[in-house]
Amino acid sequence: MGKHGNKPINVSRLRELFGYAEGGLYWKVDKGRAKQGDKAYVNSMGYKVLKFDGTAYLEHRLVWAWHFGECPEFIDHIDNDPKNNRVENLRAASFSENMRNATLGRKNTSGVKGVYWCKSKKKWKAVLNYDGKQNYLGRFNDLAEATNVVSLARQKYHGIFANNGE
Repeated sequence: MGKHGNKPINVSRLRELFGYAEGGLYWKVDKGRAKQGDKAYVNSMGYKVLKFDGTAYLEHRLVWAWHFGECPEFIDHIDNDPKNNRVENLRAASFSENMRNATLGRKNTSGVKGVYWCKSKKKWKAVLNYDGKQNYLGRFNDLAEATNVVSLARQKYHGIFANNGE
């Protein structure tokens, strides 16, 4: 959750100040520097943020609370777009479920999530994180074979949170 929105959300206050339309919240009233109709700003991490009553909140957390009257510890963007805060694109998740839906890491060199080149064996190594640890799936001569094995394992163990790195 980071530095945004550690304070509990006052849902009645949220609904008093904001309306929901087109996948985001907008100010219903003029308040301080915020004017009626204003929307969230995008922070350096690509998330939309709204500030009210002295606290900055990630907009997707406010959208969830606005619709459901509460806010879970983690909320997953199904399509991995932090700016797409349509309620249909959000789902409650645990930390590990949220991480399962992560995209391909910046340091990945194979182009496939969970597949790495093993220099010493000169083969592709396939791994999958689940049950709190990294699970070895095997080494393969062919990148396509390693990709297929890790993809099938991801579907089996990650279920609806499976993300092959797209």
